[in-house]
Amino acid sequence: MPDGGWDYATSDAARGLVYWVRTSHTDVIEAKTGKHTILASTGNGHMAVVVEGTSLVVIPMRVPAKTNRVIDTATDKIVMDLPGGEAPDGAIYDPFTKHVFVANHNSGDITQIDPIAKTVVATIAVGKDKLEFPASDGKGRVYVNVQAPGEIAVIDAKTSKLITKYKMAGCENASGLAYAPKSNLLIASCGNGVAKVIEPDTGKEVASIAIGKGPDAVIYDPKHEVAFIPCGESGVLEVISVADAKAVKKLQTLTIPSLARTGAIDADGRLYMMAAEPDHSKPKGGGGRPTPKDGTFEMVIVSR
Repeated sequence: MPDGGWDYATSDAARGLVYWVRTSHTDVIEAKTGKHTILASTGNGHMAVVVEGTSLVVIPMRVPAKTNRVIDTATDKIVMDLPGGEAPDGAIYDPFTKHVFVANHNSGDITQIDPIAKTVVATIAVGKDKLEFPASDGKGRVYVNVQAPGEIAVIDAKTSKLITKYKMAGCENASGLAYAPKSNLLIASCGNGVAKVIEPDTGKEVASIAIGKGPDAVIYDPKHEVAFIPCGESGVLEVISVADAKAVKKLQTLTIPSLARTGAIDADGRLYMMAAEPDHSKPKGGGGRPTPKDGTFEMVIVSR
């Protein structure tokens, strides 16, 4: 893969595409053929949130600041730049409202966007703590990890209001979050080497599972009902079964290339992860992670 930083990946299962927003462009991988193309108009952002049923994506931007960019992937053109909060970061498409919810990392709030109307619907205050990744249950609630206190904030998507917060006992530096609809579970990754599995209706802990160091995203595979947690510091991929809320368990710890910490699932259940060798001659980058070494960037694909 080309050199350049990365954050989250997304999958457009309907069109068979995987998107990786980089520092200057977006890599697009065709799942069936492995063909690689780029979107040049996306710029330096965190991820491309797919707007279901359209060719649009919404990108929380690093540059320009406080910006969420709407791109038409069919034409590779900017549709509109919309205002955001301080350091827009993780984001999710919510099929219940058909809106995109962007977690603003530094301002402790969420920007709710109507991508079709190309408007900001609301700014939802969560608190003073930094926010990480959101997840939608598709039934009217959006959840977001509150980083330092290890909490999950619960948002009413219809009224754009904070409902409550769930404290995850023993979770430090909460980062990734995913929702498993069939078993009705939330899966969160924590920086102190644990994953927490939570009942979304009550905040009750279902399971606490030891994982590697340096986790970031949690990627849910709806076809096989497993949650993947890449741990970039340890160089492992944790595979956790969430098919049965009464029998959540780790299935496998797979050794993966260094620095892989996020990913996306295609329609066939293949997991795509960006990786690179660390360059120890350079200062550490975002999140205290090693700086990737030029010329070593690669896409790692894991399948059953």
